[in-house]
Amino acid sequence: MGRGARVLWWMAVLMSARTASAQAPGAGGPAVLESPGSVRAAGLGGAGVALMGDAGSVFSNPAGLAIIPHISLEAGYYGAPFDAYQVTGALGVRLGQFDVGFGLKHYDFGSEAEVVPDPATGGVTGMPTGATIGARELLATGSLLYRFGMLAVGGTVKVVDQHVADLSDRGVSGDFGVAIAIFDIAALGFAVQNVGGDWRSASALVLPHRSRLGFTMNYVDPQETYRLLSTIEMQWREGRGNRLVLGIEGGIVAAGVGVLVRGAYASGREEAAPSAFTAGGSLTLGGLTLDYAYQPVDLLGGGSQRVGVRLVL
Repeated sequence: MGRGARVLWWMAVLMSARTASAQAPGAGGPAVLESPGSVRAAGLGGAGVALMGDAGSVFSNPAGLAIIPHISLEAGYYGAPFDAYQVTGALGVRLGQFDVGFGLKHYDFGSEAEVVPDPATGGVTGMPTGATIGARELLATGSLLYRFGMLAVGGTVKVVDQHVADLSDRGVSGDFGVAIAIFDIAALGFAVQNVGGDWRSASALVLPHRSRLGFTMNYVDPQETYRLLSTIEMQWREGRGNRLVLGIEGGIVAAGVGVLVRGAYASGREEAAPSAFTAGGSLTLGGLTLDYAYQPVDLLGGGSQRVGVRLVL
């Protein structure tokens, strides 16, 4: 990429990753909170509030852990332009009527040797070749869920660390979620994220409120050979308008081995934001699933690709 493209990239980084001293109220918040919590959810346009049984639910709706049989593990990798990347990991464990979950998400914006952000002014400044600056964000979550019948209620506590050059900040907040799961046929999920914003008075991070309501339906028995699922999710995002996500997933799985494909459309697209369309797929090998997701990106051209793995025991 040329120098102009690098400037655009770092300007985008600043909009989501610089410290909140340069953020305005109602901003989108740290990028680590905005990115999908799992590769499967990314392929479904970011919809995840009504996806049940995945460990990645700790990032969207803790009640989604409800139908985990025993243990669910999940990991994902996302490579962004230049040397930026994101890695995620999640764990869900069933303990009788309770489920507990833990999640980690690390977003590293990489380092730029020619054009770097200036946190003091919110602009960019040139530096001699070899001089670099880094920006990174870390999200850690812990979730607890209680199930009674088809209803599940859960909560999540989250900690967000943000670093840009020598500046850093930390925020703490929480999520609340409920789900009604009709076995593995249909599910209705609702979650409120970042309840009360940032709970640390000493922090200047913007942790915007978001409400999500979704419904997922399996049109055929997911224990049989053919699979067909749809999901619809509405998101009410503080300071960024509302978003509607429509997703579909289908395929064939025989004797625990099969292939699934998925795609989605999300409204509420913003300037210089990723495309409204996403696609993905999965290779299922018994309890192990390999995931892939793709989303066109308008800012620098090309597209973002994610790979992940899920294990259910």
